[in-house]
Amino acid sequence: MQDYIDKNQVEFAPETPVNKSRTFYLLHHVVKQQKNQNVKYRTVFDVSSHSPGHPSLDEVLEKGPNLLPEILATLLCFRLHKQAIICNGSQVFQQLTLREEDRDATRFLWFRIEKNADEKTHLLNDILIYRFSRLPFGLSLSPFLLSASLSQN
Repeated sequence: MQDYIDKNQVEFAPETPVNKSRTFYLLHHVVKQQKNQNVKYRTVFDVSSHSPGHPSLDEVLEKGPNLLPEILATLLCFRLHKQAIICNGSQVFQQLTLREEDRDATRFLWFRIEKNADEKTHLLNDILIYRFSRLPFGLSLSPFLLSASLSQN
């Protein structure tokens, strides 16, 4: 979670949301990934969770059209040229900034984080409200927004 904060992908949310009808609280859990001796933890947000009788964030969002090229056309393009360029898009969604009025739709609860003098992170007992300032991974409309922003720029 500290990584999200350090990269300005999340921010403290105001106590009172701007638009209560567009406010959602995302559930999340930590997933442990172990490769050889390296252990890595990542936070997974569940945008499809909802309380009884209420829609989830993913259910109320427009999905947008599929702007991604067909896989066959992509494979043929790779075969047309001697060289191909690819990139690692693991953090690409977090490069897109959410509009201020849309950020309350991505609220979540987390502990207050404090760093001590030797830069070690400690979780305190205070629970705070955070929200994403960048597009979170896992939303059903994220691929559309990425494709649309790439085609616009």
